[in-house]
Order: sequence, then C-alpha cells, then structure tokens
Amino acid sequence: MNNDGKHSRNKESDNQQNKNPELDYYVWVEKVIDILKEKPLKKHVIDGMWTPSGFFHIGNSRAELLIPAFVAKRLKEEGINAEHNFIIDDFDDFDKIPAGIDVDEKEFEQYLGKPLKDVPSPVKGFKSWVDYFADGVVPLVKEFGAEPVIRSSYSAYKEGLYDDAIRAVLDKAEEVRKLWKEITKSDKPKGWLPVMTVCENCGRSSTTKVTSWDGEYVQYICNQDRDYANACKHEGKVKPAKGRAKLPWRLHWPATWKIYGTTFETGGKDHFAAGSSVDTGRAFCRHIFNCEPPFQTPAEFLVVDGKKLSGSSGNVISLRDWLDFAEPELLRFMMISYKPQTVINFDLHSNKFFLLADRYEEAERAYFEKKDEKETALEKRDRQLIELYKFSQIKEITDKMPMQLDYSNAVIAMQTFPNMQIKELAEILHAKGWIRKKTLNAYDKERLVKRLQLAKNWLEKYAPEDVKFVVQEKVPEGLKLTQKEKEALHEVAKVLKDKEWEQQDLFNEFYNICQKAGVKNTDFFRAAYNVLLNKDRGPKLAPFILALGKEKVAGLFEDV
Repeated sequence: MNNDGKHSRNKESDNQQNKNPELDYYVWVEKVIDILKEKPLKKHVIDGMWTPSGFFHIGNSRAELLIPAFVAKRLKEEGINAEHNFIIDDFDDFDKIPAGIDVDEKEFEQYLGKPLKDVPSPVKGFKSWVDYFADGVVPLVKEFGAEPVIRSSYSAYKEGLYDDAIRAVLDKAEEVRKLWKEITKSDKPKGWLPVMTVCENCGRSSTTKVTSWDGEYVQYICNQDRDYANACKHEGKVKPAKGRAKLPWRLHWPATWKIYGTTFETGGKDHFAAGSSVDTGRAFCRHIFNCEPPFQTPAEFLVVDGKKLSGSSGNVISLRDWLDFAEPELLRFMMISYKPQTVINFDLHSNKFFLLADRYEEAERAYFEKKDEKETALEKRDRQLIELYKFSQIKEITDKMPMQLDYSNAVIAMQTFPNMQIKELAEILHAKGWIRKKTLNAYDKERLVKRLQLAKNWLEKYAPEDVKFVVQEKVPEGLKLTQKEKEALHEVAKVLKDKEWEQQDLFNEFYNICQKAGVKNTDFFRAAYNVLLNKDRGPKLAPFILALGKEKVAGLFEDV
C-alpha cells in the first residue's frame, strides 16, 4: 500500500519522462506513442471525459477531445488497434446554473442535486440539460478531425457497467478508507461506505448516505444537505445496481478506466496535484479494481484574453464560435504546437491571433517546399513545422501547395472594399497579386472565399478598434499637416502617376521622398494614414495604396 499514491505517481512520472532520453521529438505526441508502444497490449483505449454542466469550449477541447484524438490517430497510423472515447459524465450532479443561461432560476431550483441527465433543457428543442450542452460539441467533433465513440456515464450506470465496481467498493470499503486517508490526509469515519444511492423520493444522490451493506442491498438515508440542495430525510433500501447507485468522483474515475480498459488519458493539471484524484485513482485502480492505471499526462489551461475559460461562468469560445472566425485546422495547429503541460495564452482581440494564422501558413509552406528533402538535410525547425502541419490536417493533404492569403491581409481587404461581394473581391485580390499563387483551382477559390468570410466575421465580432478603419472618400476636415508633410504627399501623388509600381519599390520610394522633403519617416506615414483613414496608423502603406488604386490615392494626396 505504501508504494501507491503520491510516491508511486512521482516514480511513474519520472520513469515516463526518462523514456528514450536521447530522442529529440519534433512533436510531443511521438513521445506519448513511444511510451504506449512499450506496453504489451493488443489494444489501446484513449479517453477524454467532459461534464456537461455548462458550455463546452476550446479549452475543454484541448484535454478532452484533441489531445486524445492526436494520440489515437497516431497509434492507428502505426498499425496499432486504438479506440478513442469521448465520455459525457452526465450522471454528475446539477449544482448550479451557468452564467449566460437565461432561465427562471426558481423553476430550476427543484432540479439542483439531481443527475444532469434528469434536468430539463434550458432551451426549447432539446430533451434535457445534457442534450442542450452536448449539442455544442458532439455534432462538431468530426469537423475538428476527431471521430470518438460517444459514451454516456448515465447510460453506462443504467446498463449495469458499473455494478461490479460498486460491489467491489462496498466489499472493500475499509481498504478504500485507509487508502483515502493515506493519500489525501483526510479521514473518513469507520464504517463509511463510499457509494451514493439515488434517493427514491427526491431523485438526488449527493444528499444520500449509505448506512449498511449486506452483500445484496444497501440501506440509506437522504440527510446530507449540500450548498446547492437540501436532503429530503427519506430512508430506503435498494440494490445498488442499474443506476440506483453511483460512485463518488475519486472512485468513479478509476472505475471508468477499469470498465473501458483505458490506457491513455489526460486531464486538467489540478487533478495531478499531490493527493488529488490522479493519486487516489491510481491507488484504487490497483488495489480495489485490480487493474493497471492508464498512462496520464497533465494538460495546462487555455488562457484567452488573460482569463481562464470557464463553461459555467459563460466566459467561453465554443467550437461553433471558432468555426465562425477561423478554420478548424488552426485550432488543431494551436493545440498540437504546445506541449500539454504548457499554458496557451490565446488572444482573439490582438495580433496574437494573426500570428497563429501566420505560423500555420509557415508550416504549410515548409511541408510543400521541403517535405521530400531528407530529414538530415532539414533544419529542426523545418522538420518540426512539417510534422505540426501534418497533425493539424483534417482532410487528405492535396498534392500541390494551396493558395494562401494572410489573415491580416484578408482583414485589410474586407475593409478596403467593404461593399464588394466576397466572390468578386476574391477575384480582384488574385488579379492584384495579393495571392501567392498564379493559377487558382476550385479548391483554392473555395479556400480564398472562406478566409475572406471568416475575416469579415472576425471584424464584426472580435476586432479591436485599432484594427478597424474606414477608407476616406475625401480629405478629413480639420486635418493639421505641416507644409513639408503636404509636399511629401504631393510628391507621392506625382510618382504614383508616373509608372506601375511593385510593393517593395514603392516602399523604398517613400523613404527617398521623405529624405528629399526633409520629413521624418514616422511623420510621413502618420500623415498618409491621416488622409487615407483619418487614423494615425493603418495597414502596410505600399500594398494598401496599390490595393486602393493609385488614382484614388493620388487624388486624395493632391487635395491635401
């Protein structure tokens, strides 16, 4: 017994960290695969588990959906039999109403303490609370490249899958109590029976206390008041099977490993603290359920705009939200690019979002430009980008490099031509050289239109004010420019009419004009943006002018 709990977890973690120390993995998944391959198993079962008490968000998707999906996919590519489960823990208690849900709280108070599956939907059109919140993830998993088996804890209990585990816990209750005390340092009273029955009177489980077990039936009393639910004082006797009883979380989790044969799972880092549910789970797994615990790795939180996402607080970016402003491959790329133990700081309202899109497209270029080169001839960064790109893909990769339009340029284009139809704008951008490909096939055109639509949605819902702009039709009133600044802008108007310009050549010409006019470069650019946008800053000036059209810009600058 002394070899379990905290000390066994640390030892196990150390051993896993030291596997193949000489290997320098390009992607963290490969290290997980090497560890799993060393286990003499015919099948690996990869689990993710989510409690549908509130909204499923992209932070949940890291530990509970995409990390398991990456591992399962890679195992299958190695020819290893692997099953990916997404377990909805819908037998858990309904303990509060999440922020952002507009319901009559008094109407829902009667359901507090009952299983989530037994709570009505907060929105019409769904069978239950669980069905409503599960609709934010289950129909979307394939769009993000995951194909798990969807499992319900509520159904599993009702079908009797947990019956043997419940019996084992009741039969070994004293051993459970001793392990619990040793690992958590908290004592349970002698005679404690670590099972909760579902009260036959009020339908709650966390308010019940099992008082005896005769090997077939348990006696219970509903007398455990909770912060969110009052006990009804009913006393009863039931057979703890077929969903009439359930296990507390610290036993439910390892029982789930036993039932499904779980070999890999991750979870929030709080579960991995000393004495937390990972420590107790591993001990109960070995000593109560007589099986080996899975290999586990902690996953850090996803921080968005400086805040940890929370499905119950309403502070979420859902999977549907993501599809509204970005391709699903971008989310996969972000999740595969960071080791699970690394906090991801994601900012939807700043340049960080553009940088994510830029890194993805850098990886795409690396894949198509260098995929056929020998690994020894590639820089580590290039090889890493290639592998990250492969993991981020949902569909089969095309034979040829697809078109690319920087997300930031898509945002600029949507504001530069705000009244133009997106399909027409796509053709103009291609004609003006904004696209890094001369000939576009049907897939390229579809991808270009999609990127522009996503950029439009991002602008409308998430863009900060300093990114937004409106192209001026005439010189803004009250604009104060120095004489030298005006002369510089007049000179730009003149050279624009002289010839056709490439972006880099026009950019260089700005500096020549500044030098001749005796104007600081920063003052010149500010003056140009003041005229064109009535703002002090804007998109890169040379490509922006060429996109607007030389004649229009020259006319505005001449009127200064």
